[in-house]
Order: sequence, then C-alpha cells, then structure tokens
Amino acid sequence: MSSPTSPRLGRDIIFDYLREVGIEYAFGVPGTHEIPLLDGTTIPENGVEYVPCLHENIALGAAMGYARMSGRPGAAIVHITPGTANIIGNLFNAYRSNIPLIVFCGQQHSDLLVQEPILASDLVHTAEQYTKWAYEIRSVDELPLVLHRAFKELLVPPFRPVFVSLPWNFLIEAPAMQQRGRVTRVAHKVAGDPNGIAAAAEQLARAKNPVVLVGDGVGEADAWPEIERLSRILGAAVYSENQASRMNYPNDLPHWQGELVPTQDGVHMQLADFDTIFQIGVNSQAQILVFRWEKGPIIPAELTQVTLHNDPWEIGKNAYAEVGVLGDIKRTLPLIIDAVTGHAQYDEAAVAQRNRRVVELDSRRDEEFTAAAATALSKEPIPDHVVPMVLAEVQKTLGKPLTVINEDFAISAAIQKAIAYDIPDAYFCTSGGSLGFSLPASIGISLALGDRRYVVTIVGDGSALFHTNSWWTISKFQLPVLYLVMNNHEYKTLMTGLSAIGQIYGWQPTNDAWYLRLGRPAQDFAEIAASFDIPGEVVTKTGTLRDALERGFESLDNGEPYVVDIRIASSPAPPIDMLLADRPDIDPVLIDRLQAMGPP
Repeated sequence: MSSPTSPRLGRDIIFDYLREVGIEYAFGVPGTHEIPLLDGTTIPENGVEYVPCLHENIALGAAMGYARMSGRPGAAIVHITPGTANIIGNLFNAYRSNIPLIVFCGQQHSDLLVQEPILASDLVHTAEQYTKWAYEIRSVDELPLVLHRAFKELLVPPFRPVFVSLPWNFLIEAPAMQQRGRVTRVAHKVAGDPNGIAAAAEQLARAKNPVVLVGDGVGEADAWPEIERLSRILGAAVYSENQASRMNYPNDLPHWQGELVPTQDGVHMQLADFDTIFQIGVNSQAQILVFRWEKGPIIPAELTQVTLHNDPWEIGKNAYAEVGVLGDIKRTLPLIIDAVTGHAQYDEAAVAQRNRRVVELDSRRDEEFTAAAATALSKEPIPDHVVPMVLAEVQKTLGKPLTVINEDFAISAAIQKAIAYDIPDAYFCTSGGSLGFSLPASIGISLALGDRRYVVTIVGDGSALFHTNSWWTISKFQLPVLYLVMNNHEYKTLMTGLSAIGQIYGWQPTNDAWYLRLGRPAQDFAEIAASFDIPGEVVTKTGTLRDALERGFESLDNGEPYVVDIRIASSPAPPIDMLLADRPDIDPVLIDRLQAMGPP
C-alpha cells in the first residue's frame, strides 16, 4: 500500500470510489492485467473482498445478484476481450432488469494498443449497447474524473450497468490530481408534474373498468402500499409485466392477477373487458414470442393508456399514451390517488362493485388452485408445478423469510402464485431472458443477504448446465443456498415455444426436434454438486419431495449449500386459467389454446 507521503496510484483511486458507495465485494476471474486491482482487495483498509469465479458471466451474474439484494451497485472485474465477450449474457440481463453495476475490464498497456496486441480489441464497442455508459481510460490523469462520472450514473435512474476499460499501466501510475474520490448524488425522487397528475386522475376517475399493469419500477420504488391503495380506490385488477425481475405487487391480495402471458392473443384475452389501463413502472413491454401486425398492438388499442414512470423512454414507447407522467412512483402515486378520489366523477358505488367482483373471483381461483394442488400431489412422476407448491408448505414452518430465484420460466406462474413473498425483492428473476443467470446470481444474493433470509434457487436443468461451475465459488465460500434443479432432460421452454409457433403459424419441424431434448448422457446434479463438495440428493417420487426440501433447509441452517435434483415429468404446465384471472367472459377455446402454448 502507498505510504501517506507517496503518490496514490490509479488503483487506489478506484477503491476510494468503491468505499464511497459501500461496495463490499468485487467478483471476477483473475487475469494478468488486473493483478494490481486484485492486489488492492487484499488491503484491509480498502474494504473490498475479492470473490473469484470460474467464468466471467458467473462473476457478472454474482455482481448482479449482489446489487439487487444489497441496494448498492455491484462490481465485476474481467479480463480484456475474452472477458468482455463472456459477460454479455448477464450484462444484457442486468441492463434489461435495471440493475446498477460497474464492470472494470483490464486492457493492454496503453502504448501497445495501436499495434493490435494479443487479446486486445475495442472493448467499449463490445459492451456499450448493454450499458448506461461505457468508456476506455486514455490517461491516468482522467481516471478520477471518469470514475466520478461512472459512479454518479450508477446512483441515478435508470439504474443500469457502467463499463470502464482500464489499460493496466494506469493502475500502477499516479494521477496528478490526488484528491480522494467522492461521488455526486443526484436527488431524483421528484413528484410528477401537477398538470400530468390531474390529467391522469381525470382518465382514471372516468374509467368504467380500469386495470393496473405494474412493472419493476414499482418494486424498485418500494411502492407496494401505494399500489395496494390504488387498486382498492379503483376497484382494479392488477397484472404484472411478463418476466418481471421483482414481485411488484403482494401475491396474497385479491387484486393480484399474475403476469401477463407471453402471447399476443393471451394478453388480448386478459385485457379484453377493460377500458383504461394504468401502466406503472413498466419496463418490459413486448415480452412475447410471436407478433402479428394484423392482430393489433400488444396492449389493445381500445384501451385508454395512462402511464407513470421515472424514465421518460418507457412512457409511450410502443403505443400512444393519453397521459404520461414522469416522476418518482412512490411520491407521485399518493397525489394521483388523492386526485382520483376527489374528482367529481369518481363513483364510489361502482368501485365497491368492482372490488366485490375481484374478491369473489380471487376466492374461486384460490379454491381451484387448492384443488389442483391436491390432485397434483398424488401424481407420479413429479409434475413440475408441484415443486413450488411443496416449497410453499415447507415455507410455513421456517423461522426466516424466503428469497426465491426463478430460472424455470415454464412454471413461473406457479412460483408466483404458491410461494409467499414479503417484499418485492423476495423474488428474483431477470427481464433479459438470457439463460444461465440464477446459479451465478445466487452467489451475490447469498453474500448480500447473509443469514437474514433463506435463499432458494429454482432452475431448469438446461439453464443449470450453463454454469454449474458456479458451485465452485458457492462451496469455496460456504454460501448456504438451496438449489432445486428441475430435471426433465429437455428444454421445456423451447418445446412449448415450438408449440406456440405451430399454433400461430401452422409450421412444424421437418423432422423430430431431438435437439430440444437433452437426452443422453443424463445429468445427475447431485453428483455434479458432490464434485464441488456440496451435499445433495435425487428425488424421483412426489411423496418424498417434502422430506428432501426439509433436509435442504437443515443444511442451510448448518451454513452449507444443498442441491436437490428433482426428476420431473415431461408434461404440460398447469392449466393457465387456474393461474390467471378466473374470468367468466373468457372464451374456453382461447384458454385451451393458451394452455397448449405455455410459456415460450
């Protein structure tokens, strides 16, 4: 470490900024060019622990999970061109899920770059489309300015990754400006414009049958109470954007209807009888597999659209919004609610009637879900949607709250319906859809949460195989995570996606789609985990599943991870009408069609 009188090096300035924003961990794969930076993590005064991973996409995913659960930016350290290329999948996931993290990428010596040396390339060009800002340092003297800008951008919405390419020689050179790094913090929680609030209230008060669509901006703003109050004063059903990365409304309340389904026809069906839609914090506006122009926009054009967001890009992005309000969601919603209830055309009797209908339908849906669960628990082999149902029963016996990481999109509806979530970040997914995020993210999530919560990862076998080497880091740091690997030896989401294409276009593969099945060699995830000194077991019977999960939580209580390889049936997902709103006006043919399609 530099003495008090010696000039501080570039790498020392970096740790100033990491400490300033409270980053505790940096995740990475060691490379020669990053050694001075890694050495800095061995200095206790710097306050940052290095967490080695076996692939850069694991490091990026771990930083992503840490950022989401800690409420602070994540940090990843990667190596030149291969490292930058390797992070793209989870960098994209972080970008689409609005997760702030900084990527430090080692680059060749600055005087060598023009000669096109080994491993070097235009790193900024590779990474920039999935970042909020990307830049390569051109002199050690601009390093403090670049770091200040990078960290300032991480702390203001939209929260997205920042990428900094670091020619390695600047890490061990001293900038002329030796001031300690400080970060400008922009006060951004600003209420919406009063005229916009009045216009939104006008549309909502006049609506005969409004619906609320929530996105990750709601969870980001911690606005559950405000959305709950809004749904009651409107008498409105609440849907979520598809493949949200958070739980954006309490799933135990009657107004909750689940996510929009990932098909154009399905969304039209869900929104068929509403006249006004209030979109709040919605980032993912086109999460469907197939789009046909002749069927109209994804959100039916007949609906009057009102939108609230803290990012102007997301307001009226894909369709005309009658009213668009830019502002902090938690601060603006109470103003809109008060304006609605104080409007001359606000009809309390009509709202009460809509609320009664929502409660009645919720009760019927719960009865159907309970009956379906009882039937499924008697089936063999294990139906995939039974796993979250059994987990929900075990959850009731636990002494700590649960955080669930979902990377089995085929049963997302069951995961969101069955399990209880106490806060928006008790549920983690990604909106990007790039597979291979859950095992890496579990590293950072476990480190961020410590022993305050149980962490459970539900992951398909195909997704798990992307990065089972995440378990090396999990084992090395003895991180207590329970992994439920849904092992059916096939890419189920791709199989159902193929079904959706066939339903809509009438197209079928020329020959058997064998490439969508994993087949042989069969994977035993308990054995794979054992190779990393992680205990686990294989479950083949529905009746033994609960005991296996309980053994898993016992392992977590002992500070150890656990892997359960669950041999599930290669069968359709649960009836989609059971997991969506129970609506008497829905055409049963459309329900059958959606059930056949499943998640893409």
